[in-house]
Parts: sequence; structure tokens; C-alpha cells
Amino acid sequence: MKIALIGLGKMGTALAKRVLLQHFDLTVFNRTSEKMQPLIQIGAKGASSLQNAVKNADVIITCLLDDQAVLESVGTFINDMPSGAIHIGTSTILPETSKKLTLLHEQHHQLYLACNVLGIPKVAEQGHLTSIVAGNQHAIQQCDAIFKSYSSTIIPVGDHAYQANVFKICANYMLATAIEAMGEIYTFAEKSELNIDVVHKFFHLVFAHPAYKLYVDKIKDRNFDEVNFELTGGMKDMSLFQHAFAQVGVVPDIINIIKDKFITAIAYNMSHKDWSAVTEITRMGANI
Repeated sequence: MKIALIGLGKMGTALAKRVLLQHFDLTVFNRTSEKMQPLIQIGAKGASSLQNAVKNADVIITCLLDDQAVLESVGTFINDMPSGAIHIGTSTILPETSKKLTLLHEQHHQLYLACNVLGIPKVAEQGHLTSIVAGNQHAIQQCDAIFKSYSSTIIPVGDHAYQANVFKICANYMLATAIEAMGEIYTFAEKSELNIDVVHKFFHLVFAHPAYKLYVDKIKDRNFDEVNFELTGGMKDMSLFQHAFAQVGVVPDIINIIKDKFITAIAYNMSHKDWSAVTEITRMGANI
């Protein structure tokens, strides 16, 4: 199986390394070509363009920032994708964008799968991501070994690709609101002269999933320079939540409030810190 992976940010690079470990024939492409070199040194092929990356691929994996980047990239390479090829989209995008991609690939006799991942790049490098997959079931079976190369858990959520994007929004919304709650509670405890180590232990009991434990620790230690997901990426997700909820007539009340804190954090030059640094705005508001 020949695979092309497009987008070599932290997550895309981690996925590429895991795919190579399983001895797949992998071609990579990134607009910043320097990012391809470490992967080429361990066995990947480097493509000079999007078109060259996909032209002989059985499976194309995209790991890109947002809806616009995905649509622009697919618009560039779709005519060069072989008939019958499978596009695996891992990006956090709107369900409506996923529907557009499904239709676009069908028109070109190709298949689109939405296969969102839960976890950070370090977890990806260990092969322990959770993959949320939806779309054509036969295609999902064909790609099972790819998913297993970087995932320890695979959750199928439906026959329509966009359903995976709905699930990912649900998961990310829950994490974003939990981060806000952690920040507020730590701040309240500190201002009230309660030892935050007690709260920290309590959080570990309540938030047993590794993703939540990571932020329980990160917010307590105020370790925001070790970046798993940039604050600007979190800001993008806040807007995506608002858009996705509005499209189905639901008001995302909590995110409407939290987004203001992201705007303030960016104004305080926190853009390149971890997105959990938004909790510093609560501390600043409490004058600590």
C-alpha cells in the first residue's frame, strides 16, 4: 500500500514516523520542505509538489490546520489522485466541510474518510492515539493497519464521514470547557488559601482520561511553554465550535464566554504558548 502524507506539523510528523515504523511505502509533502528532511532520512520519499505526492498513492493522509487549508490542498491535488484512492482526513474541521469533501471525492470516483485523532504528538509517537473513524466501512477496513500504526484505540462512529467531525467537536468542546473549569477552580482555591495540591489530587480522580490528567498537571504547574497545542490553534477551535453549533441551531454558551479569554491571552502575547495558558487570564483577573 502506497501512502502519501500531507502536512508535517507536530502531529503530521508524528503520524509519519509511526507509519514508517510499519514499513509502509510513504511519500511526504510539506510546503516548508525542510520539515521533510528528517523523515526522508528514516525512509520516506519527499515530493516536490502536492500533485507528485498523490499521483501514485493508494491512500492520502492530510494533517492540516483548518478547513481552508484542507479545501485548498484537496482542490490542488484531487485531479491527480488515482481513481479508487482513499483520502484520510485527520484535521479538526466543520462537519459541513467534511460533507463537501465526501461529495468532491465521489465526483472523482475516490473515497473520503474522516479519521480524527484524540491525543497530543507525544502520544502519537508512542502509537497510543485514539482514532475516531467514519465513512465507507470497506475503506475503513482497508486502512485498519494504518490506523493501528499510530492508534491504540479505534472508535468507529458511523457510515458518513462528517460524523467523525461531529464527535471530535464534542470531545474538544468538553476538553476546552474542562480546562476553563480547572483554571477557575485552581485560582479560587489559591485565593482562598487552600493548598492546591489537594485540588490537584481531586482532579486526577475526577479526570481519569490521560488528556485531562495532562492539563490538570500543566495548569497546576503553569507549564505553558511546553506546547502540545498552540493557543492560536485553540482560538481557531473556539470559532469552529461556534460555527458548527450555529449550523445546527445550538448556542455554545460556554465557548462564547471562553473565547473572550483567548482574545485577551493573544493580546498579552501568549499566542505561541500552550492553549491551556488561557487559564492565566483568570489568575490575572484575580490579581495573582
